[in-house]
Amino acid sequence: MSRKDTESTSSYVELSSQAYNLFVDAYASANQRTLGYLKSVWEIASRPYASTALETTVRENFDRANQVVSLTISELQTTGAKGAELVEKLGAHNAKVQDSISTAFRGLVTTGISNVNYVKESTAQQFEDLTKRMDEIQSRAAASVSSN
Repeated sequence: MSRKDTESTSSYVELSSQAYNLFVDAYASANQRTLGYLKSVWEIASRPYASTALETTVRENFDRANQVVSLTISELQTTGAKGAELVEKLGAHNAKVQDSISTAFRGLVTTGISNVNYVKESTAQQFEDLTKRMDEIQSRAAASVSSN
């Protein structure tokens, strides 16, 4: 295997590893954010009430609902931003993959052209050798006929 083949193979392995890492990191980050969000919601919902008075309880429930809504909006914004960031990273990674494929295809075409040129040169040489042999055979035949 040539050095160029080894470099492209390691490039493929590296690109696959990078793609895997992108997805694992995004998944882990999303899980961590979700757990943090759920923990915050639980802390808001499970907080003890300061008073047993109905008016205070209603007011506190509205305050808690407002906190949960604000937290949810913040989490949705963060999730959208992280999703956009992942799409950007995947786009950049896709460009690397396309470049690697382009380089591999270019190598294949170059190798194919080189092989065709070798076959062409080899065939031309064999044809020249055959022509020389035929000329020698004809000249021997002509010499043999003229000497008889």
